[in-house]
Amino acid sequence: MKIYKFKDLTDERKHNHFLQIVLQKSIWCASPDSLNDENEFKFKLDYEPSQDTANLLTQVVAKFRTTNYFPPHLSVTRILKNKMLAKIAEPIINDVVKNCRDTIGVTSFSLIKDDDRLWDEYGGKGNGVCVQINIPDPLVGQIYHEVQYVAERIFHIDTFLKSSLFPDKAFETYRNILLTKTKKWKKEKEIRFIGKHQNVNFVFDGNVTEITFGPCVPPLVLKRLEAKIETHCKKNKISISKL
Repeated sequence: MKIYKFKDLTDERKHNHFLQIVLQKSIWCASPDSLNDENEFKFKLDYEPSQDTANLLTQVVAKFRTTNYFPPHLSVTRILKNKMLAKIAEPIINDVVKNCRDTIGVTSFSLIKDDDRLWDEYGGKGNGVCVQINIPDPLVGQIYHEVQYVAERIFHIDTFLKSSLFPDKAFETYRNILLTKTKKWKKEKEIRFIGKHQNVNFVFDGNVTEITFGPCVPPLVLKRLEAKIETHCKKNKISISKL
């Protein structure tokens, strides 16, 4: 699958970020808080109990309760009967979100390159570059995931209860939160690498196959960057062009 990474070249100090992608196949894996969507962790919760909710909540109460006044099953009965689920679950939800913010790494790509909005937003308004990367198809759905666009971001409370009980479910929840966005972003056709480490460079699987400079890259900057990648690109059959 071909995916695309846009880089803004306006700030010369960030040129090395582009060079690392091309020459070393190394790219920055950021913390979710550094992403440009301010609503990354804003969503609604569905508190309507499912067939599993009572059982999951019983396990949560047994694991985390601070008093032995109520047996776990009786505590859950009172919680559900008195519609206290949202209040009881609040610290659990906050903890899951905090762990996601603090541990998960994200790198964003697009499935398209010929889009003026992407060039404006991420490609320096034309003073930037778009790098085409060909990733192995089997990795799509494993470590590279297409973002799902929905009218409204809603998650069921069971998801967070499971995450607090079972560590293997926590990463799945982090991933689902970061792979669901509102339809406002649909035109970006985003695909994300989701990793278990953040604020680090990672060597991506796949090969750079094409480099397209934006129309507003200054001639001297273009000449300097091309000089640094020309030999490598010829050797690895990477095409270079300018819009």
